[in-house]
Amino acid sequence: MKKLLLLFLVFSLVSALFAGGGGQQGTGATGSAAWQPIPYPANTNPMDSSHHVIMYDLDQIFSYRALPRYSEPDYVADLVRQGRLPPVEQRLPRNPQVIETSFMPDGPGEYGGVSMQVFAQVIQGWNYVAGTAIGAFGIEACVTMPLLYSGPAYLRRDRIEPMPNLATHWEWSGDGRQLTMYLLQGARWSDGHPFTADDIMFTWEDNINDLQVPARSRPATWSINGQPSILEKIDDYTIRWTFAEPFPAHLLWAMGDDRFTVGPAHALRHLHPKYNPNATYLSYRQAYTATQLPFPTMGPWVASRYITDELLVLTRNPYFWKVDSDGRQLPYICEVQFTFTTNSLARTLNTMTGTCDVSNVGEGFDDVARRSVEAGAPFMVNWQGDSHGYGMEFNLDPLHGVQTDQDRANRQLFRDLRFRRALTMALDRDGISASLAMGPFFRTWAGGILPAGPLFTRESVFHYPYNVAAANALLDEMGLTRGPSGMRQYPAGSGNVSGRDIEIQMVIAMDLGTMHDISAAAIPMFQAIGIRLTSQILTGPVLTERNLSGQWDMRMTRYDTAWRVPNAFPNNISPKDDNIMTMHYRAMSNNSLMPFEVELNRITDQLAMELNPDRQRELVAQFNRTWTENAYTIGNVSVAYGFLINRFKRNVQPGISVNVYSWGHQAMFMEQNWFDRDYQNNSGRRHVMVPNLPLDYPNVR
Repeated sequence: MKKLLLLFLVFSLVSALFAGGGGQQGTGATGSAAWQPIPYPANTNPMDSSHHVIMYDLDQIFSYRALPRYSEPDYVADLVRQGRLPPVEQRLPRNPQVIETSFMPDGPGEYGGVSMQVFAQVIQGWNYVAGTAIGAFGIEACVTMPLLYSGPAYLRRDRIEPMPNLATHWEWSGDGRQLTMYLLQGARWSDGHPFTADDIMFTWEDNINDLQVPARSRPATWSINGQPSILEKIDDYTIRWTFAEPFPAHLLWAMGDDRFTVGPAHALRHLHPKYNPNATYLSYRQAYTATQLPFPTMGPWVASRYITDELLVLTRNPYFWKVDSDGRQLPYICEVQFTFTTNSLARTLNTMTGTCDVSNVGEGFDDVARRSVEAGAPFMVNWQGDSHGYGMEFNLDPLHGVQTDQDRANRQLFRDLRFRRALTMALDRDGISASLAMGPFFRTWAGGILPAGPLFTRESVFHYPYNVAAANALLDEMGLTRGPSGMRQYPAGSGNVSGRDIEIQMVIAMDLGTMHDISAAAIPMFQAIGIRLTSQILTGPVLTERNLSGQWDMRMTRYDTAWRVPNAFPNNISPKDDNIMTMHYRAMSNNSLMPFEVELNRITDQLAMELNPDRQRELVAQFNRTWTENAYTIGNVSVAYGFLINRFKRNVQPGISVNVYSWGHQAMFMEQNWFDRDYQNNSGRRHVMVPNLPLDYPNVR
């Protein structure tokens, strides 16, 4: 059906061109064709499940305290009796995190069972603190832990801030320039090694602040008005932040996701070039290959066995530091199995048939919607309209990654507003939306802030019309004439490509099929204005390397959390420093900011320090107007993403969205999920490793 719709879209486009059409004419003038921005339409059917969400005060969800007694699964107790593990009381911290059973929708769980998942990103290795890809699709939620916990913050009624996690509580100084955090005392990594402030400092000093390590965040993520933030160790369980400005509350959000995922210093420090003269930054990043397991974790499960590109098995972490209020050590589910596939659609199809427990519905929307309402469907789905977007980015860096005259010429074109506007108006975004799925799942999007965001305003959008005549006029104005092939040519002064047809390559992620469909639709639309577009589909690791090296022209991108709640990510959405925006990767060192980028930085600097919601809304409106008017990116479509969940999985919070402050796996307290005994016995799911646990870590020295 989708291919037929795409063919119909292309046929309609070609017909319109031969008929002299190509979009409505406006009244503003650019070159020889008139156009003007059009109102951004309201979403009349947002498909919103969030009204089912139940909110709580933090102490109704969990607290840190000692309980009089603790328990664990029988097979773990057997390991204690055999002397292979210390008693559970000795494996838990002094005051574990206690999740209230009254918070759990289905109450305390039964131990056992297998959670089945699907992943579609190649696992490069396990040194995630250095930016190594560990497979995504929920793997990171099982085996990594950030300093704070932002994913489930949408459940909080008492405050709008992340939840405690490895840091149990914190105190601001009177002037708001210092933040003292107190860490979980007595917790241990899954190999039994103590967790201390040394792990925090190693993550901060030797990864985030080492510019030769491609960590999940950069120093600029933590800077305020260009001034660095300082983190110091006070003692083994106390750290202190010092900031350039008072009360930078937005940085709490940065501590609550993968921007501050804590790594095990005892397993990694000796492999870092700073401490090992025989190491290189490449060897450090590649430390702990995908099959070198187990690897120490603070998460609920341990990556224990990996069959390359086939299966990843995770077993319970016997040192996990959370319990329920009845004293049961979490997690309830004893084993998680991730099966490898090449795209996200396979995960959705598996969830629809009951062989996967969770999926983000980014494809197959109409099939999912129909199947979910059928009697006996093994899954449920929560929808959130306009919660994600797909768009195209230009490589705007005039130097980074430039290797040929064609690279240089393309960058010059991309930095010209007329060119970006022309490509934007060449896209029939309404047509693309209709071609992707039947029903209200996709709609046109102008880029910038996502409409599902609480700070979004329609009036802030500078929305370009679909207008091929205006797009052609802009390119004519630039002096980009057509050659014998009918394609436009690089202008004089473009080196050895002068007079050759303009050709742009767009890189696309292999695992996101919607990107492939949008790219296929864009190729004839760009051809209609004389621009040859080709596409290259890349695996996740290869795409990451291309992004970092700057060796790409355009790329398809999926926009989610930062563009939905920009107040939590103000340092991630404008080019404040190098390594922040991939599309302008060396913005500061190349001294190549364009005037509107300077304005975006000014706005986000203010947004970072603003606590008043009304003023935040004003600043986000300014940001969105600046972004969209300058066609910084080409917004394609916004998406009503769905969160597919196994109907038999217990303790799933009602109304949970696929993404607010973080992706669904990180938002659902996976350690409290469970399956009842009948499902465990009759679902056909079988353990691969349990009751065996990997208690030896031969690769950790």
